[in-house]
Amino acid sequence: MDPLIKAQDLRKFFPFRKGLFGREMVLKAVDGVSLEVAENRVLGVVGESGSGKSTLARMVTALDRPTSGDVLFRGKSVFSMDRHELKQFRRAVQIIFQDPFASLNPRATVFDTIAEPIRIHRLAEKKDIEQKVAGLLKDVGLGMEILRRYPHEFSGGQRQRICIARALAVSPRLIVADEPLSALDVSIQAQILNILSDLKKRDRISFLFISHDLRVVEYLSDEVAVMYLGKVVERSGAEGLFEKPLHPYTVGLFASVPAIKAREMGAPFDEKMEEKVEKAAPKGDIPSPIDIPPGCPFHPRCPKRFSPCDKAIPQLMEPAGQPGRLVACHLWN
Repeated sequence: MDPLIKAQDLRKFFPFRKGLFGREMVLKAVDGVSLEVAENRVLGVVGESGSGKSTLARMVTALDRPTSGDVLFRGKSVFSMDRHELKQFRRAVQIIFQDPFASLNPRATVFDTIAEPIRIHRLAEKKDIEQKVAGLLKDVGLGMEILRRYPHEFSGGQRQRICIARALAVSPRLIVADEPLSALDVSIQAQILNILSDLKKRDRISFLFISHDLRVVEYLSDEVAVMYLGKVVERSGAEGLFEKPLHPYTVGLFASVPAIKAREMGAPFDEKMEEKVEKAAPKGDIPSPIDIPPGCPFHPRCPKRFSPCDKAIPQLMEPAGQPGRLVACHLWN
């Protein structure tokens, strides 16, 4: 399938100085990421905090310009588009942020918030705008009675539904969802997740879905990219990845899930399983993107590291006998 949007070797570096006379340093937020999302597909992006997921989202939506690399929308570079083309791109590609309250204007009513993009893109006659807004609210499970109310009057889940309705107002082809569930209660997460899943089926909207919750990613995604310290370390179809993760970092992420679930539910935890999880889970904290280790960036935490890991950076490539999968690890290269 031809990609709807394609990121090519994206890098985003932030140079800075420590103190007035300190040496210049570089924070490598995203370092050489390439990926694509096809029509009516969901690409999940997972990784720990600090892995570069949100920075990637901002570049894909052209909110930030990359240090190098490019983003192609239907084959055309987003960063070389003229004003008219960029306006069409912003209509086609919408973003939902992690914090729904911070992304809503506290002085704008629900009606004004959702009606604004409709007016900007001239998608309805003035007399029809209120009816269109009411229809969008219905799509996300909200009623017309909230039209004249303000963001502070709603719960976190209701605010996120309003943000989704605003994104849907321009009939986008791709929605970049940057941790849209992390600020919500578990019961509300399920409701929002069902809304997003229904929208994909009904309107054939594509998603770049960023999350640290592996269960959510497994439920919604067709493909998954795993990020670590600004790089994609593994990419695969969702089913294959969850059946058999290849990169030790991915194995560690997945191994931690049953432990968390069991303890949350108050269930007794098997000692052998606990030992297995303990061995697979990444040790220590993710290193600073200012001081990335030499060689494979994961090697200081990797339980399977060996001689080349601290010297050579592994390339993201297809391992033998694993068609359609990509992994950046010396165990498979």
